[in-house]
Amino acid sequence: MSYIRCAGCGKSYEKKDEVALDIIHTVLHKNCTVSSKGLEIIDEGTFEEIVNRYDFFNEKRLY
Repeated sequence: MSYIRCAGCGKSYEKKDEVALDIIHTVLHKNCTVSSKGLEIIDEGTFEEIVNRYDFFNEKRLY
């Protein structure tokens, strides 16, 4: 389990959770993006894929 939480629901991310990344690098569960502030989504995938895809995330967030 990661030590960061969804900005929408407050739950911790699991590696296989489907998430979306917005333009200010906020990660939200895909079902929480409906209640977000309307920021543009720039990428989607599992939490593990997003963390590994972007070097501004520390891989330690996956453990």
